[in-house]
Amino acid sequence: MRFKIKIIYYWLQIHFAPKLQSRKAIEAFQVKRMNRFAFKTLIRSVFYQPYFKANKFNWNEVPQISKPVFMAEFNLINTKGIKLNDAMQVAIESEKSRNFKNNLNGITVGLSTGTSGKRGLFLVSENEKAHWVALVISRVIRPKLFKKQKIAFFLRANSNLYSSIESSLFEFKYFDIFKPLEELLEELNAYQPGILASQPSILMDLALAQKNGVIHISPIQIISFAEVLHDNDKEIISSIFNTEITEVYQCTEGFLGVSCKYGSIHLNEDFIRFDKEWIDENKFYPIITDFSRSSQPVVKYKLNDVLEIKKEACGCGSKFIAIEKIIGRDDDILNFNGIKVYPDLIARKIAMHTDSFQQYEIEQTGAKELCINIACDSTDFESNKTIFTSILNELFKGFGITEIHYQFESKIATNKGNKTRKIKCLYHEN
Repeated sequence: MRFKIKIIYYWLQIHFAPKLQSRKAIEAFQVKRMNRFAFKTLIRSVFYQPYFKANKFNWNEVPQISKPVFMAEFNLINTKGIKLNDAMQVAIESEKSRNFKNNLNGITVGLSTGTSGKRGLFLVSENEKAHWVALVISRVIRPKLFKKQKIAFFLRANSNLYSSIESSLFEFKYFDIFKPLEELLEELNAYQPGILASQPSILMDLALAQKNGVIHISPIQIISFAEVLHDNDKEIISSIFNTEITEVYQCTEGFLGVSCKYGSIHLNEDFIRFDKEWIDENKFYPIITDFSRSSQPVVKYKLNDVLEIKKEACGCGSKFIAIEKIIGRDDDILNFNGIKVYPDLIARKIAMHTDSFQQYEIEQTGAKELCINIACDSTDFESNKTIFTSILNELFKGFGITEIHYQFESKIATNKGNKTRKIKCLYHEN
C-alpha cells in the first residue's frame, strides 16, 4: 500500500507540475533542480564530493564520463555504499535463476548487456521505482477507467522495476525471450494483451506470426524500446496490428524520452538535462545529467547514441527537445576511409526498393568489406544477393564509394536474448 501511495504522489507531481512553455523556462527550471540535486544527492557520492567548494557545487569542473568510467567508479558514484562485485553477483544470480525479484539492501539491481554486449548495472530505490512507474503511466501507457489493461512485456530479463506497474489498472505478464518463440506465441495467444511491449526485432516476429495466422491478438497499443525502430519495420508492425506504435527511448542510464501522437520523440527534460556533442548540424551525441535519480547518480554521461534533432516545432506543442529519429549507435555507422554512411539511410534505401529483406544484418568487417546475412530460403539466395548488391552499390556510388567487397550468408546468426542491430561496424581504422 505504501508503494502505491508513492506512485500516486509522484503521478500528481508530474501531472500538476508547472508547464514549461519556452526554452528559457526549461533551462531555468533545470538549473534550479540541478543545484538542489547537487546538495541533496551528489553530496552523498564520494566521487562527486571533491567538486563542492565554499558551499558551492562546481558543475564546470565535473568531468564528462562514459560507460567504462561509470562502471569503473561504481563504488564511489553510488550513494548507497553498494559494491560493484556484490551488485554484479546479485544481478548474475537473477539472470541464471530467471528470478528477478532479488534486491540488495532494499535496492533493485538490474543488469544490462546493451547493444554493445558490455555489461552495465543499474540501481533503483523504492522511491525511484515509484517515480518511474508514475512517469510511465503519465507518458507511455494508457490506463482505462473501470477496465484492467493486460500488458505483455517481452524482454531478455525481467525486473521488479518493470513488474511494479502491476496494479488495479494494469495486469503485467513478463515473456522471457530466452524461451522458444513457438512457446511464447502460444502463451501470448492465450493471454490476449491490450498492450504489447517489446524490442522491434521481437515485434517483427510477432507481427509476422499475426500475419500468418499463428496468433490472433488485438492490442490497442504497441510499445517499442531497447533497439532502433527503423521506419520500414514500424510501418509493417503498425499495419499488421492496425495500431500506432509508441516509441520509448530508455537505456540503462534512464528513461530518456517517449514519442508523442505526432511521432516525435520528446526528451524528458523536466527530469534530465541533455547537453549535445554535435556531429553535424542535425545529429548529436547526448550527454545526460539525470537530476531525478539518487541511488546511482548519472552526471555528464555521454551516450554513444546518435540522435537526429527535429528542427521545426512539433505539432503537439511540447517545448521539450524533439527527436526526428534515433539513428543508432556510433558503432552502427559504416565508415569508408572517413566517409560515413548512417544506418538509417541504408535501412530506408533497402525499404524503398524491396520489402523482401525484413530480416537482415550488415556488418562492416574491413575498410571496404561488408558481411551481409539475409534470412531467406536457399532457392532465393542468389537472386537476393543480386538485388542487395545493386541497392547498396547505388547508395554507395552517391557517396563516391566504390569497389566494395560483399560476403553473403543465407541466415542470421543470433545470440538469443541480445538486442538486434541490423547494421553495425566491426572495423575500426588504425
